[in-house]
Amino acid sequence: MQVNDLTIVNVSSAVSYQETCKWLALCEDRAECKDIADKSRALEELAKRIKNTDAERRACNIRLVAERRYGELLKDLARATPEDAGAKGNAAQGKHAPPTAGSASPYAQALASDQISSQAASRYQALADVPQDVFDDALRSPEKPSTRGLIEKARDPQHKMPADSLWFWGRLRDF
Repeated sequence: MQVNDLTIVNVSSAVSYQETCKWLALCEDRAECKDIADKSRALEELAKRIKNTDAERRACNIRLVAERRYGELLKDLARATPEDAGAKGNAAQGKHAPPTAGSASPYAQALASDQISSQAASRYQALADVPQDVFDDALRSPEKPSTRGLIEKARDPQHKMPADSLWFWGRLRDF
């Protein structure tokens, strides 16, 4: 048995899976959450290649729990105030002296230290906003959940554009 096979077997065991999910729910370290999410994504891809759907599903679930927790931790960080953001923009345009190196907000520092894009950070925070019951139902459902699918499920249906409006917009755009 190879090391990769052993890892897949350990991820797919029920005890290890439950313990990992419980630990992630209590984790307070962003770097650990990101590390678990990255490793779970790698295990998910490996399980997909060897056609182990059970291990792939469990790795996917662990990844989603880790990404959700990471988003929750990011939401708690202070962001730059509009005045600070404006001062930085003005400095970039040469209107004022450049800001000091330590003036970045804790949120910006976290994104830089974790090497994560603002788009991914927004997606993780949106995943954190998904109601717990919707999230749990998606993890238990027969089909494999995705980050985008969970975020779409949690969106308010009133904000969706009606189909006839979409049809009209398409025709208008074609014109």
